Amino acid sequence: MPPPAPKRDEAQRLLALERSGLLDTPPEPDFDDIVQLAAELCGTPIALISLVDRNRQWFKANVGLSGVTETERGISFCTHAIEREGVLLVEDARADERFAFSPLVQGEPFIRFYAGASIQTEEGHSLGTLCVIDRRPRTLSEAQRRGLLGLKRQVELQIRLRTQLRQAQQRNAELEQAQERMRSLNSYLQMEMRERQRMERQMQDQQTLISSVLAHIPHSVFWKDCDSVFLGCNHQFARDMGVASPEEIVGRTDLEMPYLTREHADAFRRGDRAVIESGVPALGFEETIRNPDGRESWVMTSKVPLKNPDGTVRGVLGIYIDLSERRRQETVLQEAKRLVEQHAAHLEAQVCEAQARTRQLMEYSGDAVFLLDEKGRVKEVNPVAERLLGLSREQLVGTFFELLAPENEREVLGRALSDLRVRGTVRLSEQGLRSVSGGRVAFDISASLQVAGADRLLLVVGHDLTEKRRLEQQTLQNDRLASMGALAAGIAHEINNPTSYVLSNLSFLQEWRDELERELAAPGALPARVAEMLAEAKDVIAESLDGGRRIRDIVRDMRFFSHTAGEDLAPVDVHACLDFVLRMAHNALKHAAEVRKEYEEALPPVLASEGRLSQVFLNLVVNAAQAMRPEASRRHVLGVRTSREGEWVRIDISDTGHGIPPEVLPRIFDPFFTTKAAGSGSGLGLSISLSLIQKMGGDMRVRSEQGVGTTFTLLLPTREKDDSDT
Repeated sequence: MPPPAPKRDEAQRLLALERSGLLDTPPEPDFDDIVQLAAELCGTPIALISLVDRNRQWFKANVGLSGVTETERGISFCTHAIEREGVLLVEDARADERFAFSPLVQGEPFIRFYAGASIQTEEGHSLGTLCVIDRRPRTLSEAQRRGLLGLKRQVELQIRLRTQLRQAQQRNAELEQAQERMRSLNSYLQMEMRERQRMERQMQDQQTLISSVLAHIPHSVFWKDCDSVFLGCNHQFARDMGVASPEEIVGRTDLEMPYLTREHADAFRRGDRAVIESGVPALGFEETIRNPDGRESWVMTSKVPLKNPDGTVRGVLGIYIDLSERRRQETVLQEAKRLVEQHAAHLEAQVCEAQARTRQLMEYSGDAVFLLDEKGRVKEVNPVAERLLGLSREQLVGTFFELLAPENEREVLGRALSDLRVRGTVRLSEQGLRSVSGGRVAFDISASLQVAGADRLLLVVGHDLTEKRRLEQQTLQNDRLASMGALAAGIAHEINNPTSYVLSNLSFLQEWRDELERELAAPGALPARVAEMLAEAKDVIAESLDGGRRIRDIVRDMRFFSHTAGEDLAPVDVHACLDFVLRMAHNALKHAAEVRKEYEEALPPVLASEGRLSQVFLNLVVNAAQAMRPEASRRHVLGVRTSREGEWVRIDISDTGHGIPPEVLPRIFDPFFTTKAAGSGSGLGLSISLSLIQKMGGDMRVRSEQGVGTTFTLLLPTREKDDSDT
């Protein structure tokens, strides 16, 4: 059973349900078809699309509950289903304490079996479920479970399409309103433009007044053209630049100012250019200038574009005020504040150090971490503990830790916790804890006593032994494979000799039969029965030769595959290696896909280990075959393509299978990561393949699209590249 999904905000979920516009709407064929398919797929008399409202569940589509449109939410199965990911499966409701006394179980429709998948929006809000119901206990096969999830996604797709259609209609209405507002805005802008032109004429009339103001304000003011050439300034700016009057500034650039460095001049010109090109003012930014006495002062600058009556920018106007004194005061205050904060932080760090270490250990540890109170009840757990036990934090908090162990191991764990309270530390090896499924999870446990003020807490860290067991099993598997390889080599050697002389004798027998037929070929000399027997013997000998050659090829491939020579790199024929692997994988491919080879002519040999390269090719081909399930609607294709890219040989192995999900793709080369069912793979194949290719000086890449297929690309150095490097 998958773990429950995290609870989402109920108010947000109800708002999403209301936005969907599905409640209390008439039946729709698209949804009716889906529930009919769900009932047929799962073999149940009842199938529903149920939307869970505040106090009720309402049926958007209904098969098998004629005349029923809704029920109370408090007694519904779907309320539980929307709180989890995947499928909520209740095989026998009367045996499930959550539902045994439900009116829906005790009375009509007498529910015994329920399977429901949560219907979610793109934002992750659960609207309801697609569920199937039976009046007798039962379960679902894996195919039915996947099918139910697939139909659930079709319901989600229909809901998204309805939402997108409604949003498109709403956008069209908003667009019409926007166009009306745009027409009104254009009229307003025209009036505004005429008013602006009038104001500009007034501004020209006031130019003399402005010049007088500029001469007396205590701030520095300047204005430039579009090339950052000064058109004018006030007396304060002229003094800042070390010249006697504003007239000496006119016609110069920042680069020609006596006391400005090249760095300052370039910075000022970049600021001018940004305002001129964007037409947007730059207000209240701080920068430095160089004074005639050589000091650098901080100033607060604002720059605005100077525009012509037609709105085009003809220059920039700037004004700044000296912030040096304020900066010095701020520096003193900041230093005092920093010292106070540093002292306060030091005190706080001393108080919270133990708690911080505990939280960091719990959040970032790769092990399961439990924080217990002095009586042994769980106060906090980290995500690793939740994942390994399949229990949420809410389910674990408040539980006595020793009750998490299997019954026959609780006494040992209880004694260890008692010792921990006295001694301060304790260790346990191979301590078992029960998972939500009832299985035993083995841990190596280290525990310590933590004192935080008046509180005495027990910190328990459990190292999961699952990966250790997996490595041990993988080592045993590798040893078995090595033994099988040696056995295969021995068997191949023993079969090779008798096969050789059987083929030799069959060839001699065929030649003898042909010579006998020629000797008896005179007209009338060969009885009809003898001629018929000779023809039949010809076919039998030909079939025997063909079978013997196939045995010889299989023996040769077995000897090649079990070859245990060193891994020194040598020139390898890629095409021969690929052909060998395709023969080895023939049985896996013949019912799964059509093989299409696109080999580039005159492909140079690569520098590789022939045995290891064959191992990589075989792993990729077998994975591709497993990804391509036979379908009646199409014939899958395994593509094998070679080409040369400069000093590299490229090999593409592609399939038309189900593809790799985007969230899984970045992890496929991680050791022990697998999406196959338990016992179907170790998760090491691709990791080992990538390591082998990199050891040969090459690289491996992958691209995949769900529903389209996957392509693995290998790049290997050519023999010529190795020679040139030498």
